[in-house]
Amino acid sequence: MSDAAIQARPEVELKYLLPRTHDMFVLRWLEGVAEPERAWPPALVVTTYFDSAALDLLDEKVNSDYLKAKVRVRWYAPLDGGPPTSPAFVEMKSREGATRGKHRAIAEADAAGLDREPMSAPIWSRLVSDVRRAIPSVPPDLAAVMRLAYTRHRFLDGTGARISVDTGILVKEVNPGRLHATARPDALPWAVFEYKGQRLDLPAHLGPVARFGARRSAFSKYLACYEHVTRQTF
Repeated sequence: MSDAAIQARPEVELKYLLPRTHDMFVLRWLEGVAEPERAWPPALVVTTYFDSAALDLLDEKVNSDYLKAKVRVRWYAPLDGGPPTSPAFVEMKSREGATRGKHRAIAEADAAGLDREPMSAPIWSRLVSDVRRAIPSVPPDLAAVMRLAYTRHRFLDGTGARISVDTGILVKEVNPGRLHATARPDALPWAVFEYKGQRLDLPAHLGPVARFGARRSAFSKYLACYEHVTRQTF
């Protein structure tokens, strides 16, 4: 783990759910109102979520707590199925209402190697120990729960805000030691449109996203994928 974790300045995150069948229409529309983020071309995002034995972090989302936290390991890979193109990052994401903050540290583990390790492997527990030294506020008793992957497209608009569209959200693996469920081959039926900036609502030039069936939502990939594999609904 690197000596210092990076803390991004708090920003507002607005999420909208889209029918996944409309994602290509939204991407083509965005190309006319925003600029693709050249530094981050479309990529596969692979994310492993961590939680306590009682799934306390999941409960924070289910109960709509004002204060919430997520702990995850994430890396990026090309869409052609090639090896990861980034290091593995260990992140703790916190929310206070609509305002969010994120601590990130580079893991002392190879992303390609992690992708081959089962979620019950000792390396995942060592990652939690490493991140706790860098980020002392990480909750105790954490272990890997599930790994998911999705395609992310990124854009920048004229106000300096960032826009992303995540689609093809798929649960790749579940840790049977934490969750009595199995991964599913079918993706979630939703895509996610996110605006990240300093505004409390969408700027006017992004408002037409509603025409594609977008609706404001406090969507959580972790919760949605939990419901998907357990076939439970909260």
